[in-house]
Amino acid sequence: MRRTVALLTLVMVPALTTACSDEATAPRSEASASTGDFTNGGSSSSGRALATSFLCANPSGSVFVRQECKKNEEQLDLVALGLVGPQGPPGSPGVSGYQIVSNRDTLAVGATANVHVECPTGKKVLGGGFNIETPTDVRVFSSEPSDGSGNLSDHAWNVFAQNAGTVGPRQTTSIAICAFVQ
Repeated sequence: MRRTVALLTLVMVPALTTACSDEATAPRSEASASTGDFTNGGSSSSGRALATSFLCANPSGSVFVRQECKKNEEQLDLVALGLVGPQGPPGSPGVSGYQIVSNRDTLAVGATANVHVECPTGKKVLGGGFNIETPTDVRVFSSEPSDGSGNLSDHAWNVFAQNAGTVGPRQTTSIAICAFVQ
């Protein structure tokens, strides 16, 4: 039984979150992950109905996830093996209030500028980027979460660009992805 428990805890835990299979203990990469109560025929968190499934061990110690154990296999008790426990407390809210903000600036021929955008009050920057009018004329030297003076920022995005063209002014837009982070 010890060999079965070791095999179960090291190899089968990922397989408990996949759909029923008559395959051996090694999890397959093409199996789709889902969660749910597999011991009582519950449904997954994605809303798909799942068949009742069991962990079955054969005399050689191999473990299988099956809808029904074969005659020579022993049905393993997930609670006794310590694989099922009480539900934990709810987690923190995480990210909310997702919003994309931008600031567009026009650069004269030969001009260099910081094009800066800030997240609304209380929101943090999750990422950002830029959009330039003419890629052959506008050079972007940096695109980063900063205040425009070289200091990292958790609530702003800055693009440092130059209009290296000879024809006329070009637009550069700084874009920030913002949200409340708990």
